[in-house]
Amino acid sequence: MKKISFGTDGWRGIIADDFTFENVRIVAQAISEYVLETYENPTIIVGYDYRFHSENFAKVCAEVLSSNAIHVLLSKQPIPTPAVAHAVVKKGVSGAIMITASHNPYYYNGIKFIPHYGGPANTQITDKIVKNVERIQKEGLGSLNPDEKLIDYFDHKEEYINDVLNLIDKKAFEGKTLKVLVNPMHGCGIGYVDEALKRLGCEVKVINNWRDPLFGGHLPEPNLENMKDLLEVIKSEKFDLGLATDGDADRFGVVNPDGEYISANEVIFMLADYLIKTRGKASSIARTVATTSMLDKIAEKHNMRCIETPVGFKYIAECLMKEDSLIGGEESGGLSIKGHVPEKDGILADLLVAEAVAKLQKSPKEILRSIESEYGKLYNKRIDVRTTHQKKEEALERIKNFGKSEVAGLRCLEYRTRDGLKVILENSSWFLVRPSGTEDLIRIYGESPDEQKLEEILLDVRGYLGL
Repeated sequence: MKKISFGTDGWRGIIADDFTFENVRIVAQAISEYVLETYENPTIIVGYDYRFHSENFAKVCAEVLSSNAIHVLLSKQPIPTPAVAHAVVKKGVSGAIMITASHNPYYYNGIKFIPHYGGPANTQITDKIVKNVERIQKEGLGSLNPDEKLIDYFDHKEEYINDVLNLIDKKAFEGKTLKVLVNPMHGCGIGYVDEALKRLGCEVKVINNWRDPLFGGHLPEPNLENMKDLLEVIKSEKFDLGLATDGDADRFGVVNPDGEYISANEVIFMLADYLIKTRGKASSIARTVATTSMLDKIAEKHNMRCIETPVGFKYIAECLMKEDSLIGGEESGGLSIKGHVPEKDGILADLLVAEAVAKLQKSPKEILRSIESEYGKLYNKRIDVRTTHQKKEEALERIKNFGKSEVAGLRCLEYRTRDGLKVILENSSWFLVRPSGTEDLIRIYGESPDEQKLEEILLDVRGYLGL
């Protein structure tokens, strides 16, 4: 019996291996028991993405919930994760189950539990659900008697788009016709980013906007490697902007008119600077330990705190809810803002970028150059090193006992161990080493104002780790 565990963003597994109908029933039962212990007369939303069998896994979850006398609102069609989170808050329900494996390969599927506050479940919640899972696996699931009378169907698309557009400055688009290329990557962003942009008066062309459970043979993750078709189209035709979303539309992708990919780090600090100037300040900005320290510079300039969290949007969500954060983001491509649900939202991120381009009448690259002329340029990079289990364990020992006083000729100023090992170096440089919790893989992140020095830092760290 394979272990079912919740990672930074839910449980994911390989379809027909560990992600089976039986295991989905076990997880749905575990969530049902948590919900019944936590809420009176609960109602749970169930949403799903475009992956293979997602609609059927969602139906199974609805049946299990109804077997526990829980009222269910089951989406009529595939729905983005941020729209599910929005529905939870808007409808005032107890939470939601979302069937998705987000940006993972096509042969994965997964389950996210979204509590009543409309953000990722925190560790305390997922620990309780996992304990329920372990007990059910030992004792057996028992008989289930679904009650169809407790299952209602809903469509939240219109309400979600309307509310997201209320967060956008519509005047920024007046008198301008922004030409935008949109790539939902065969995922849940289909009909969302493009529809919202059309309502803002943009001219829109969409690619990859039909269901393909194989995602066109690519990972449904909007990065440089997986968006080559978008890059080709944007370079061959004249567009002001390219925008993308991942498999469940909680991550964003941005491309300049010349076909240059704009990294998630760049998008986050670009929007942080833009929002401060157009929406006003808040108490803080939130970023994960792996995300650019350009946000620290921007926060300091405006007398705001920059809060560093462990990797995982659930920590950013806490800052959005409790620390008056104007924006929270992570280098892997997720962000949300004050006044919205505390769940990463690729659709909102894309629309905010379009607003900035329209209002400032500049391309994303030109906006970035303006910000960098004020704060200086920072280069950042992440390398994923696949290795053997033994070498990974040896690298972890070296991380625990890290004693170097300098790296690549730069003095080590501070050591942080809250999530992996992050070492702050002189000259506004740093590196972070984090092991994967599920694979024999070590991730090394780095940032420096000197591109050559950044490569030296990463090379030095990799050599120290024996990788």
